[in-house]
Amino acid sequence: MAKKGLVKGALILSSAGVICHLLGVLFRIPLSNIVGNYGIGLYQLVFPLYALLLIVSSAGIPVALSKMIARVRDDRRQTKRVFVNALVVLFVIGLVITLVFLALARPIAGWQGKPEIWPLYLAIAPAVWFVCVISAYRGYFQGLNNMVPTAVSQIVEQVVKVGVGLGLAFWLIRYSILWAVFGAILAVAISELVAVIMLAIVYVVQVRQQKQETVTQNQKLGFWSFLSWQVVRRIFAISAPIMVMSLAFPLVQLFDSFYVVNALKSNGVAQATELYGIATGSVHTLINVPSVVGVAIATVMLPMVSRAFKQGDFKTMRQKSWTALGVFCLFGLAATLGLFLLPKLILTLLYGRAFNGRPEELSIGILLLRIESWAIILIGLTQVTGSILQGCDHEKVPMWALIIGGVVKIVFELLALKPLGIMAVSIANILCYAVALIISGSVLIKLFLQGK
Repeated sequence: MAKKGLVKGALILSSAGVICHLLGVLFRIPLSNIVGNYGIGLYQLVFPLYALLLIVSSAGIPVALSKMIARVRDDRRQTKRVFVNALVVLFVIGLVITLVFLALARPIAGWQGKPEIWPLYLAIAPAVWFVCVISAYRGYFQGLNNMVPTAVSQIVEQVVKVGVGLGLAFWLIRYSILWAVFGAILAVAISELVAVIMLAIVYVVQVRQQKQETVTQNQKLGFWSFLSWQVVRRIFAISAPIMVMSLAFPLVQLFDSFYVVNALKSNGVAQATELYGIATGSVHTLINVPSVVGVAIATVMLPMVSRAFKQGDFKTMRQKSWTALGVFCLFGLAATLGLFLLPKLILTLLYGRAFNGRPEELSIGILLLRIESWAIILIGLTQVTGSILQGCDHEKVPMWALIIGGVVKIVFELLALKPLGIMAVSIANILCYAVALIISGSVLIKLFLQGK
């Protein structure tokens, strides 16, 4: 029964993840054709900082919420108590960071050497607030082992982003590439708002079905009565190592957004922004499509492993863990071989217009995709292994693993970017996840052998 739950939950999230990434590809391909590699380069300059702020504001808390709810889900009052505290904390943090983001839009753009892109930061800032609230709802449902709301909201989010983003980009390209990119980024914030509304409605419907409370004046008092500093402290105690871990790679990507283009330009590369767009846009988009299976398995594994660990059922915990790792190995190897063997076909089929008449850029894209295809297995196994360790109260291990991996990546880029060019970024990504997997995997194996 537990195995069936694992497979069902992973299948739901994997299916949603694949659909979302296919929609993401359908978004990126026309967007690349509308704004070109230069426009994608501008798009990618904004997202590392956005991703970093998302992690500072919300990463770790949804995982902590899922883990805590999985352990108390038989008690509805305790379940709601955990959720309410997480929701309030995320709401406040998201609002504060969004306001700071809006205030610093111009200085940030100037620091990146592209002062003209400051409107892009205004467009993306509200999304931070919306994603914080989304994270609370998703963590709640995942802790209850209900993956459907998360899956459906992800698909709705992507559909809105694709429709609105491409529509705005196509309409605004008549003014400039910058404004076309602005429209595409604004669609991200709009899509997150729609997802917030959808998840809130699902939650309210579920609460009414459970008949936990009636719609009276006392309901408001009841909501605030659930607030507890003890619960908040517990949430932060669990989420802090996870947040730091989640910060590792986005911080490295932020470093890339400031360093790579400038380093390439200083090395005499005229099309530095275009190459950065290929490496972090076209190639990473394709690498991330199969990685959704690893994310799905990791998300489903966390509450299951956490519950089994609390109950002392180490046999079940080990069985689920090895099954999850084995399933991803088979899938990851197939995806890696596909991208490694057919890079030219895939790039020309999906990004034909962006690479049309640019054989040198296409050759670079093929090389980068061949190199980085091997990161698929490493990324997925790192995700699943980290989730298992988090469920076993070893949150600090994957945190340090990714921090060390990130340091290795930065050092390699500092040493190799000038002699190797943009290829150094892809090689550095592989080194980062290889180091992280070796560290986390060693601890996990030791944990299994000890039976603790």
